[in-house]
Amino acid sequence: STFSPLFFSCLGFVLLCFTGCPGGWTQYGTRCFYFYNYQTEWVDAERNCIALGANLASFHSHSEYIFLKNLVRAARGSWDRTWVGGYDAVKEGVWLWSDGSNFNYCQWGSGEPNNQGGAEHCMEINLKGEHSQTASFYRNRHLKNDFLSFFICAKNA
Repeated sequence: STFSPLFFSCLGFVLLCFTGCPGGWTQYGTRCFYFYNYQTEWVDAERNCIALGANLASFHSHSEYIFLKNLVRAARGSWDRTWVGGYDAVKEGVWLWSDGSNFNYCQWGSGEPNNQGGAEHCMEINLKGEHSQTASFYRNRHLKNDFLSFFICAKNA
């Protein structure tokens, strides 16, 4: 038996409905991103992302980094400090992404990472409210309960 063109048209429509990002998420490339407009600790931010089938955002190019900065700017109207998924809590100085992807892009801000006080293990963007599109600033902060930031979740589209 053969399938009618109508069948393939309907199938295409159904597939279109199930691709892309959920409401409130923003697509960039093959992933969906969601900016949380409240502040929490890094571990709780990751936990919130996991509950949505996501992880804290990773980035693998300058253009992805700029997209994340702009996502924060669009939501907050400023360059607020925001958690992303980078961490080195497993082994000091060996940075990983919480989503398990390769840590293959990095342009640390001046003096970072410095593991200040021997307890900075998480990454945030927009350190010092940095608004430059050419400079990438990250800051590794404590995994534990002394620092709150906004955060961005990411998952595949």
